[in-house]
Amino acid sequence: MIIGKVVKSDSHITYACQVYSAGEVEVQPGPTDCAFGQFVRAAVRNGSAATQAAGANGRAAGGNRSTEQAGEIWAIGIIYDTILLNPAFGTLGPRLSNAEQIEIFSPDYLSERAMLVYFSVLGLMERRDHASAHWRVTHGVPPVALELGCEVETIEAGQIRAFHFFADGGEPGGAEPYLHMGYLPHLIAQRNSLLPQVTLRIVEQLEQLFPQNRALLNIVKSNFAWKLKVETTG
Repeated sequence: MIIGKVVKSDSHITYACQVYSAGEVEVQPGPTDCAFGQFVRAAVRNGSAATQAAGANGRAAGGNRSTEQAGEIWAIGIIYDTILLNPAFGTLGPRLSNAEQIEIFSPDYLSERAMLVYFSVLGLMERRDHASAHWRVTHGVPPVALELGCEVETIEAGQIRAFHFFADGGEPGGAEPYLHMGYLPHLIAQRNSLLPQVTLRIVEQLEQLFPQNRALLNIVKSNFAWKLKVETTG
């Protein structure tokens, strides 16, 4: 589900996504698609000719995603804040037309209301071509930033699993796949009061996706919740 497009950034890893409203897309995203703790992804321009031809968001002219794209790189992020914008707030003067009349008599009227969701980038997922089932996953701060206008979309449980469950193929983890959350240090190091809460939300989701690691995740969640409670109470 495509929920919107990047309209600004506050840092190399935090971005604001303007959620598509009615009329901008065929299927308008619902509240759960933009919910707190929702995993999202955005295409990263990789510099290949095919990707550049397809555009920063991997879409060819005409709106269809290019089937000739040589590879794909996705920045994986987590929604941690929501901002509602209403420029008309505080304007208490009389109106000649209400909202229903504006749609009839002024269909070209541009609504300035908007919903922004902030997300933090947790890492990258990339593969050489669409036919490949192998994803190369890296956690932490990506070297390349996202571009303005690139589309942001939700990801399914299978991709969340793939983002957290991979094998090193050598030292230190070996060939045996394991659960990995390498983005936690830089995520909790940021100064935002909502990021600790979204970290707990991530752990709760991983408990559902990795039942074999539930005991370990429960310990992580309990320790983190205790630390958050102590810091909050001072």
